[in-house]
Amino acid sequence: MGYVQGLSTNKYNAQDLRLYTAAENLKKRYSRIWESLFNEKRKLTGKRALTTCILECLPEITAAIIGIDIAFKVLAKTATIGDYSLYTGLIAQLWGALTMLSSSVMQIYDNRLRIDNFKALDNFKSSIEDGNETLLAIETIEFERVSFCYPETKHNALTEISFRLHKEQKLALVGLNGSGKSTLIKLLLRMYDPDRGIIRINGLDIKEYRLESLRANFSVYFQNTANYSFNLRDNFTIADISHANPDEDALEALKSASAADILQRATKQMDTGVTRFFDPEGMELSIGQHQKLALARSFYRKHTALILDEPSSSLDPQAEDEVFNALSKLSEGKLTIFTSHRLSNVYLADRIIVLEKGSIIEDGTRDELLKNEQRFAELFRLQQERFK
Repeated sequence: MGYVQGLSTNKYNAQDLRLYTAAENLKKRYSRIWESLFNEKRKLTGKRALTTCILECLPEITAAIIGIDIAFKVLAKTATIGDYSLYTGLIAQLWGALTMLSSSVMQIYDNRLRIDNFKALDNFKSSIEDGNETLLAIETIEFERVSFCYPETKHNALTEISFRLHKEQKLALVGLNGSGKSTLIKLLLRMYDPDRGIIRINGLDIKEYRLESLRANFSVYFQNTANYSFNLRDNFTIADISHANPDEDALEALKSASAADILQRATKQMDTGVTRFFDPEGMELSIGQHQKLALARSFYRKHTALILDEPSSSLDPQAEDEVFNALSKLSEGKLTIFTSHRLSNVYLADRIIVLEKGSIIEDGTRDELLKNEQRFAELFRLQQERFK
């Protein structure tokens, strides 16, 4: 229900919903979910009402029975009026005690359910265990026969992946959608651990490093990276608070990401809101501009290794060229990994690994792979033919 409501009120879905005239369909879907939920809730409410009624009536019934019994004894002269006053007073106390007892029983049961939820959360353990070593800088990265299958799936996302990178090397990962490029990056950042094989940084298994220390050495741009409805400054400092001059460094990062058009629209400079969620004078950015801002944030973050997952997917040709020219300077002296469907961009890479169905099928320089006349050369020519 929450998801359907979100679709109905989210501005990013507004165009599609109007185009498909989907409002009635969503209303019916919402109603079906509500009806099913309401029926279940009605059953639970009925049971609760019956239990509450019994527990609430029990003290009254008990008091009435005792009161009637004493009244009959007074009429039969086996008890005095004083006895009646004494027992009715005791009944009132008993009624109050039983009422408190029944209320406490219900409250204890309700609180026990909540405590069970807290215990379940408290007992939850992440499969990613923290190490003890501190990683100061990334010198080498090595994958040794790494295989991985996502939970609840049957087929490997990666199979027997092996390669080694050293500092200052630039690696391009190439392959069709679903070939395992993004999965490889997630394993390197320990979003998951491999099922088999070892990933080493500086010769040490990455499981030995503290997670915070490991990830602090990487700056990453993901395909689905989101920006935040704060001001421009906060969109940068959320990634790294260690800069002495955050505004100056953020401006430099925006220039490197070919985001001059964003700066032109920033009427309040770094205090300008990104979206109008909190700032009525904020900027509404295009998809390409959102990508530039996210890229700038990855450039802004201090790192010893840079990872860019499809960094130019939504950029225009001019911005793409400017970004990759800037990237060649930003990656100097640092290990860099990037993925790209546009093979014209791999000129920046010292080495190219071609993935297909989770396995490495080619590994070499651009010239070597073109000479091999295999998968990379085939994909390269397919893109090249579009411009003939």
